[in-house]
Amino acid sequence: MIRTTINIALDVHQKLKEAASKHGMDVEDIILGLMRYFSRKYRKEIVAWEAVRYQERSEEAMRERVHVSWFGDEYEFLIDLRKVHKKSVSFLITEAVTLFLDKILSIFDSNEDNYQQHVYTIAKFSGQNVIGCIFLWEFPIKSLTK
Repeated sequence: MIRTTINIALDVHQKLKEAASKHGMDVEDIILGLMRYFSRKYRKEIVAWEAVRYQERSEEAMRERVHVSWFGDEYEFLIDLRKVHKKSVSFLITEAVTLFLDKILSIFDSNEDNYQQHVYTIAKFSGQNVIGCIFLWEFPIKSLTK
């Protein structure tokens, strides 16, 4: 398990805790379900050549540091989202709670999909003085070719 912290607004943390309690899950599991849904909704969005954006600083904003733990593949998935969307993980979580928490909870209630499952693979390749990696957040439906 990898332990880290996220910095989120008190009301966002409260919503996550209530959702986790209602569904008999950990806050980390709710977050992962949200982020998987987020990644599917914004799968075409890739931001490059920009700095990572963070939540706006405001003296009125009451935030708290929340300690979380994820398996290595889950942690890497969240770090990938940070890189792809150029937003801090805390910022992405806050956006996902605002946009998709109700949708994810209805999915959990209906057992429409199981966002608990995680598939994450890193494939490294090299040749002709080039080194690269492919990060797979899910198994592809059709096999990858060279």
